[in-house]
Amino acid sequence: MKLLLLTAAFVGGLLAAAPAMAQNARLGYVPTEDHPVGQASRYFAKLVEEKTGGRIKIETFGSGVLGSEPEMQASVQAGFIDIMVGPTPNLVGVVPQFMIYDLPFFYKDFAAVDAVMDGEVGAKLFSQLNEKTGIVGLAWWDNGFRHMTNKIRPINTVEDMAGINIRVIPNPLFIATWTALGTNPTPLPWPELYSALENGAVDAQETPYALIYTARFYEVQSHLAKTGHVYTPFVLLASQKWFGSLSEEDKALVMEAAKESATFQREVSRKSAEDLEQELVAKGFKITQPTPEALAAMSERVAPVVKEYSEKIGADVVEQARAAMAAVAGQ
Repeated sequence: MKLLLLTAAFVGGLLAAAPAMAQNARLGYVPTEDHPVGQASRYFAKLVEEKTGGRIKIETFGSGVLGSEPEMQASVQAGFIDIMVGPTPNLVGVVPQFMIYDLPFFYKDFAAVDAVMDGEVGAKLFSQLNEKTGIVGLAWWDNGFRHMTNKIRPINTVEDMAGINIRVIPNPLFIATWTALGTNPTPLPWPELYSALENGAVDAQETPYALIYTARFYEVQSHLAKTGHVYTPFVLLASQKWFGSLSEEDKALVMEAAKESATFQREVSRKSAEDLEQELVAKGFKITQPTPEALAAMSERVAPVVKEYSEKIGADVVEQARAAMAAVAGQ
């Protein structure tokens, strides 16, 4: 953490060199500009400028220009970067309850995940994040269900996963999940993943369709299994230093824009995932769909992991999530 804060201070010094009005903001994200996160970041910036009559202008920086997601998170917490977008697994170190989005085979569909993100659980997690770090949660964005790709063999059953070296997010629940599935998980930060796949340091990875496509994993992977094992949200986050400097009127307008951006981003991201499957086939991926029975066997393998981490998350949060999902089941 000390290293991240030192990096944040360095980045902050660079950013401070560029003149900007106090209420103007810089927004960073790691995916490419054509990724749904890039599209929604520009949309959010446009909404904020329109709603505030030009009082607030947000400049967006994609492709990790402002740092990796952990680096940007430290910079946002320190007030050196104003806004960022990142996935929830990076937040579990400060708020373990964010692991509710890392539980394998926990979410059935988008209705279930939206009910959790937009309900009491989502509000509670943003409140805890603010209390512990000062970071302001603005909106829940879509990242999608994660699927496994590899260059070794097709994956149709949990037995097919045995012994494969897979890159995972540096997150204990991800490591435990892929260990239970019989693979050899290797934690690596996102910027190192493509080269690791290219040089054979790892054989496999697991991300949603949009990241698989925009990161060009079709160049270094050949098999994609539609496992849908974990749903990972993106979160739009602001520094307390910047957000707290706004008038009450502008805070409300920024939150309004954030809410509208979430609707836009989820639609773009989910439509993109539908369209990308055929694009990935055209790029050379051989796609397999494990049967419901095979997915159930995978879920059974990780059941002890779900039980262990549900206790770490907290029974109250897990039960709230289950109740929210039950309320929309079948809709």
